[in-house]
Amino acid sequence: MKLNELEIKIQISSEELFQTIHTSCNNLFGPPISHILQLDEYYDTPDGQLKKQDLVIRIRSYGKKQTIALKSPRVELSSGITNRIELEFISAEGEKVHEQLLNQGLNPNEAAEKERWTFIYNDCEIVLDKLPFIGFFIEIEGSSEDTINDTVSLLNLSSCKVVRQNYGELMMAKFRELKLPLSNMRATFAYEMECKCNVV
Repeated sequence: MKLNELEIKIQISSEELFQTIHTSCNNLFGPPISHILQLDEYYDTPDGQLKKQDLVIRIRSYGKKQTIALKSPRVELSSGITNRIELEFISAEGEKVHEQLLNQGLNPNEAAEKERWTFIYNDCEIVLDKLPFIGFFIEIEGSSEDTINDTVSLLNLSSCKVVRQNYGELMMAKFRELKLPLSNMRATFAYEMECKCNVV
């Protein structure tokens, strides 16, 4: 179970740069400890009371596994690193958890797919993420600001854009920009392809 989340999120401006960073991670840290396609579902009240308080309830599915995360409001540090309490645990009976959340008036009103590669270096977990609609990112989570900043420097990411919003907030802004429906937002790779085909 995770108890704390101290991390920085950096946007990668192009697929070419993403591939360069991916190669650097392989060379510096060895092969990824995991490479998965996952679906994150975010639960909230119909009027978004949890989001208004910066609280998160998330069920993450990958393969036959599910994890449940509860996150406190973010504390934003001047370095661009965010700190928050995070409780994360494996769900043995995901459907029962889903039913219990529904019974409490919480619905899965946002969902997003991502392809994720995870590397480990010293006390840091480094994840490379590819998401539909919003592109490429790297998240570095560590035990201290110093260890995170050292990893940022090691990967030559100091000039890249630090992002303070979470993926749900970035996705919501992108859906607004594209004039896509915001209710029960499902940001999947299949839906992204469908939207591209409709534009053509």
